[in-house]
Amino acid sequence: MINWIVDNLFKWDSLRIALFSEVDWYNSISRTLEDPDSMKTVSTIWCEPDGWRGWNLKDEGTYYFHDLPEKGIADIMDIIYGSDE
Repeated sequence: MINWIVDNLFKWDSLRIALFSEVDWYNSISRTLEDPDSMKTVSTIWCEPDGWRGWNLKDEGTYYFHDLPEKGIADIMDIIYGSDE
């Protein structure tokens, strides 16, 4: 029964790739959570129709949120990671 399910799930390339991508994503989350150095800094960067925005929680606990749209991802990264405000 299990072999039949596995054979049918992996018969389609796109489904097989999606399943392995999902497993790899969950494994990367587990690796990040287990690594103390990875858990020191938290940040998010996203794109909206008018530009890039982001926020960052620095090592000392300082929270910085940049809500003004920036033209490029490099611009927002420079601002949220380099800002001492």
